[in-house]
Amino acid sequence: MIDSFFMEPNPIMRHLLSAAVMILCVIALPIAGAQEQRPAATEQQSRSLSAADKAAAVDLLAQRLSDKYVFADEGSKMAAAVRDHLLKGDYEKAATGAEFAGLLTTHIQAAHPDKHLSIRYALNAPPDRPRPSLNQGMPAEMRQRITDMGQYLNFAFEKVERLPGNIMYLKLNGFFEADIGKAAATAAMNLAANGNAMIIDLRENRGGDPRMVAHVASYLLGDHKVHLSDIYFRAENETNSFWSDPAVPGARFGADKPVYVLTSGETFSAAEDFTYNLQAIKRITVVGETTGGGAHPVQPFRIDPNLVAMIPVGRSINLITKGDWEGSGVKPDVAVAADKAMTKANALALRQVLPKISNPRERTMLEKKLAELETAL
Repeated sequence: MIDSFFMEPNPIMRHLLSAAVMILCVIALPIAGAQEQRPAATEQQSRSLSAADKAAAVDLLAQRLSDKYVFADEGSKMAAAVRDHLLKGDYEKAATGAEFAGLLTTHIQAAHPDKHLSIRYALNAPPDRPRPSLNQGMPAEMRQRITDMGQYLNFAFEKVERLPGNIMYLKLNGFFEADIGKAAATAAMNLAANGNAMIIDLRENRGGDPRMVAHVASYLLGDHKVHLSDIYFRAENETNSFWSDPAVPGARFGADKPVYVLTSGETFSAAEDFTYNLQAIKRITVVGETTGGGAHPVQPFRIDPNLVAMIPVGRSINLITKGDWEGSGVKPDVAVAADKAMTKANALALRQVLPKISNPRERTMLEKKLAELETAL
């Protein structure tokens, strides 16, 4: 069963989910196909790179950082850093593409830390493509691949469970591409709509499509549109806005019942988008750890036939804070170790719903459950 497979930090399943939700931070999807080829690329990785190959890759990387990185000054700083390392001969020791990619990543991160920024080895990487609009369809082959993977993973909706006190628990490990995964999201949120409270577990959620973020968030809000966030893209000087939809299919959980969101240091990207923006409008209570701190959507650029630069090309903007969670992460309202977050949120939710329970027998059972949770904490 997928549920039990996900409970362990299985690297193969994590890779599948990561590839399937590549739009979480990657604006152009074809790189996902290149990533999937990496396990078979051992022979290519072991081949040496010439000095000319390295110089050409560094030059192209520097150009892309200067032209595309979301902050122009920082892009220029990183470009200067890799050129300086090249002149010093620091890349001579990199014998393979994988080693060279690792060194480049280390050097640009040292110049300007950004958790979405990296150089990756990708055998036969596809050529660059223009950044598509978030509303632009993906190629049919990629759509089918993501759909097949999504169906196998139940579009990252791992569990919907009713807990004592009619508290709904939703475990969501990614925000799949909205056009593909919306039906699964609607089914999960409709199933949870009758709860007295909801706990949404994002502790293993590494991100996804911001449109899916808005879709899921819509079920937690009222019957009017809410401006959740913007994403600004530097190169095109373009801003995409994300709003809740008061007309989502089926039943909404609504804007009044308590919602707790569980976080960990692994919660990242679009999962942070969901948490940060709903926290800003005081719709949720965040329980757990400070999140990973990645707010910049990225676009892949090929700098060598087998090397791809994942460069952040945009930044998130919250209309209330005027900022985002880049580097700092989303701070929890109730700080607790990730492995205790569920217990803590369950206790908080029970305290909220207990006053509404009129049946003496049910109330006694829930009070006993609350005592057990608080003892465990």
